[in-house]
Amino acid sequence: MDKLGHTISKKQIVIKSPEVLQGLMERRFAPLLVLIILSVAREFGIVITESYREKRSRNDLHGTQPVRALDLRSWCYPDKVAYEIKHWINSKWIYDPNRPRYEVAIIHKVGKGGLHFHIQVCPNTIRREV
Repeated sequence: MDKLGHTISKKQIVIKSPEVLQGLMERRFAPLLVLIILSVAREFGIVITESYREKRSRNDLHGTQPVRALDLRSWCYPDKVAYEIKHWINSKWIYDPNRPRYEVAIIHKVGKGGLHFHIQVCPNTIRREV
């Protein structure tokens, strides 16, 4: 843990389990999702907790081809930093200009555990103009 309370360091990439690694290695991912995840890894470090999986619902982006969503651990950052990362991602990317209520980066509760990031893209995801 560093002086800011991080349990992961900038540019560090951790994969939660062999199943998550398998999902990463066996599937093709949307190129824009790869670009976003790599930028977060370079800037903050990441723990990947979910990659490809069989669809659990019609709208499950983890089960699409190419895969359009990935989950990242958020509790490896102090709460304030996790929300700053969410803002950092969404300040750079628009999930879909036609559906402004959706975001590329979401933080939500998972099961009995804490919060995690859900990073998602769609065919209409674009870089935000600065």
